[in-house]
Amino acid sequence: MRKTLPLILGGGLLLVATGCSGSGAPDPKPTVSKATAAPTTSAPTTSPPPAGPLSLGDTFINRLNDPTQGDTEVNVTVSKYAQPAKADFPPSEVSAGAKGDEWAALEVKVCSVKGNISANSRSWQLATADGVRYEPKFATGGPKPEFADGSKLTAGDCLRGNIMFAVPKGTRPATAVYAPDSIDEPKKWSIPAK
Repeated sequence: MRKTLPLILGGGLLLVATGCSGSGAPDPKPTVSKATAAPTTSAPTTSPPPAGPLSLGDTFINRLNDPTQGDTEVNVTVSKYAQPAKADFPPSEVSAGAKGDEWAALEVKVCSVKGNISANSRSWQLATADGVRYEPKFATGGPKPEFADGSKLTAGDCLRGNIMFAVPKGTRPATAVYAPDSIDEPKKWSIPAK
């Protein structure tokens, strides 16, 4: 008697176990084979984050259950990095950096998928490979759109804009770091070499 049992596992993988015996007893060595499954239209499942920094354009999904604000979900993306970036004045002339520093612009997008949030530039830093961190600085005349610091977002709202940093000329940060108080482990995006 021949029995075929299809087993469907996550990701659309289909395994077929076949047993054969004239006495009705199962075969001690079942055959297992892969079959290709048609693409599904179901929603993607959450997978573990990749090891190491994300790439520009990648989105970090931050799901929280805050006792004071309830459930929230925020999507955070780093779109672009520019260095040097233009602004009305060099960092040293507006007390934002030392003589010889130049502007760098990090374009980010923050979207509230669920719940109410406040988006601010203080959640961001640039980091060099040797551990030096740079915090956001205020600059007029920088790349548009500017990041509207402190914006309140409700479900469905997004904020996209450039956050400015003063960095020494000749220094290229290795990563953009997102570290709001709401997450235990900062998320990082690789900044490509020029």
